[in-house]
Amino acid sequence: MKNPVPQAASLLLEKLMLLVHLRPLPAGSGGETPPPAPGYYDTSCFKRGDLLEVPRTLFIHFGIYLGENRVAHLMPDILPSITGDRRQIQQVVTNKRLILGVIARTASVRVDTVEDFAYGGSILVNHMDRLFKDQVLGSEEAARRAEKLVGATAYSLLWNNCEHFVTYCRYGAPVSFQTDKFCETVKMIIRDQRSVLASVLLGVASIVCLAVADMHEENKAAANGCGKIRRGAQNGAALLALMEKTGYSMVQQNGQRKFGGPPPGWEGPPPPRGCEVFVGKIPRDMYEDELVPVFERAGKIYELRLMMEFSGENRGYAFVMYTTKEEAQLAIKILNNYEIRPGKFIGVCVSLDNCRLFIGAIPKDKKKEEILNEMKKVTEGVVDVIVYPNATDKTKNRGFAFVEYESHRAAAMARRRLIPGTFQPWGHTIQVDWADPEKVVDEETMQRVKVLYVRNLMISTTEDKIKAEFNKFKPGVVERVKKLRDYAFVHFFHREDAVAAMSVMNGKCIDGASIEVTLAKPVNKESSWKQHFNGQISPSSENLLGFPNKEDSTQKSLGKPASLSIRLNGQHSPGPPEVERSTYPIFPGIKLTPISMYSLKLSHFSSAVMHLDYFCHKNSWAPPEYCLYSTTSQDGKILLVYKVLISSIADDSQSYFMPEKLCTTVEDAKELAAQFTLLHLAPEQAYITLLSLNAAWWDNKASCTPYLV
Repeated sequence: MKNPVPQAASLLLEKLMLLVHLRPLPAGSGGETPPPAPGYYDTSCFKRGDLLEVPRTLFIHFGIYLGENRVAHLMPDILPSITGDRRQIQQVVTNKRLILGVIARTASVRVDTVEDFAYGGSILVNHMDRLFKDQVLGSEEAARRAEKLVGATAYSLLWNNCEHFVTYCRYGAPVSFQTDKFCETVKMIIRDQRSVLASVLLGVASIVCLAVADMHEENKAAANGCGKIRRGAQNGAALLALMEKTGYSMVQQNGQRKFGGPPPGWEGPPPPRGCEVFVGKIPRDMYEDELVPVFERAGKIYELRLMMEFSGENRGYAFVMYTTKEEAQLAIKILNNYEIRPGKFIGVCVSLDNCRLFIGAIPKDKKKEEILNEMKKVTEGVVDVIVYPNATDKTKNRGFAFVEYESHRAAAMARRRLIPGTFQPWGHTIQVDWADPEKVVDEETMQRVKVLYVRNLMISTTEDKIKAEFNKFKPGVVERVKKLRDYAFVHFFHREDAVAAMSVMNGKCIDGASIEVTLAKPVNKESSWKQHFNGQISPSSENLLGFPNKEDSTQKSLGKPASLSIRLNGQHSPGPPEVERSTYPIFPGIKLTPISMYSLKLSHFSSAVMHLDYFCHKNSWAPPEYCLYSTTSQDGKILLVYKVLISSIADDSQSYFMPEKLCTTVEDAKELAAQFTLLHLAPEQAYITLLSLNAAWWDNKASCTPYLV
């Protein structure tokens, strides 16, 4: 049970905040000044997506201009909790309604005219841009974010006010400088022993003045059966108490709340790579006040970043950086599958920064140097560009590239600047997403590798040809070769022969193509790679976001195929993701919204057929075409196989994709064909996972029979 003292402190803090900023209402009849008539403000100087700010009774009020004399703004309002009359609610929010809404913590993001929004005050336009500098999003993006959030929302002076709303929309970072400044002032007063009496007197005065509001709040929470309002106050108090106790700062920005970074008294650079862990399956109503004590058991926390929704709930995962690698490893050891609440187990594993972006829809005639120069023109910190030649025409690229940046922050800023529609190199609209960074394999494991990865082969080159070429420098050293499309894996009997062959064969020509040879990086078959917020990735032996506890993970293999890994826009993701597959009742009055399947995440798809369709759409290809064929087995069974044609990438050498096994059911045949196609289309980093998982499943499928092509 939480300590009631911090809970009361949070309520007191918000009351103090309200009291010290409250200005007397204008004198006169009714105490209200009506908003000006339409046309009072010249809106011709406003642009869609502009941030507007005006003085009102409480603080400065903010909104996002949507065009056509419309402003979206987060407005506290008591009326929706009293009446359901939409006409009354839509009328301009007076200062009295606003103040009572703040007290009751009820609000909504609403769209009003400029006159109703400003309420007679003078308007400043984009005045906060100077504070965020390079973080300003595109005007259309800001307006779209504001429109998407229109509707009812919880309200908090400390954590979710109108300033949080506009900074999230225009800068991608929900922050409030007004409340931050106030909290710092309160902390200074609390620390000053001479101000204790003044603090107590002011607190008593505020409680007396607003006692009626507290009674209303309690009654409302009891009436509707939920304690969200009270819990919000309790959480705020607990966080303030945590900051006071530890001396750490806390800032919310870019969809995450950062605790520390650096901690008090820290000198020197941040901890090195390998000191951060990823934490998944966090209960959505759990915050830093509960998480920090748990993770402090492993060592000193340098920084904790909790991913946050705009509503104020967390997104179920966080990143914790320790001061040393040893502390991070200890956290994984003692806290993975830790029961953080009864029946709630968290997952903890190592986390790695992503510094690589995937750039799609690039003209195929562009060379590496041209792409590199174009990226350097509009983004900073570019280190390298990785371009793969076309499988059939080595003079062209494959239509995509990977751009490596000097840091994760540089990559994140570049991704923001390269939003589709805002930048069109060579007159083309490009696609931008996080790529899968190069896997980190420990030195001890790499010392045992005896497999070579060979890239840039011709489609026509056979496995026998590759084996013969690699056996030339020392006959009989190659165990076997596995080739897919224009790359292959060459297995050796002994590691020393593999290392020697790599140095001899790298850069050699086979069938007219100059090949690249490196040591293959092993893949842990018990691991899957998950991509998280801002391109942060973490390997996990379980789906950290999918299952609520360890026992549930035993259901993963019951009646379901093994996971299929594919690369979507340069992103190596598990698929089909191992998610909880359940049904839920449709209650009367529930709101259903039509959406496109392409707006969903990969975790919503559980078959390779859907993954292939999604993959083609994201790469701007035509949908896959499935052609069904049949034959009869020796015992009279009808056996089926699908050919898959993707017209956008078809050429003379590869006009279709067809697996090497027949199935007895249409569903299995189609799923197998989709998996086979994805395997051949996926870049080399996805290959090993696909190969091992497909073999594990299809070799055990009684409904599939191998055949010769």
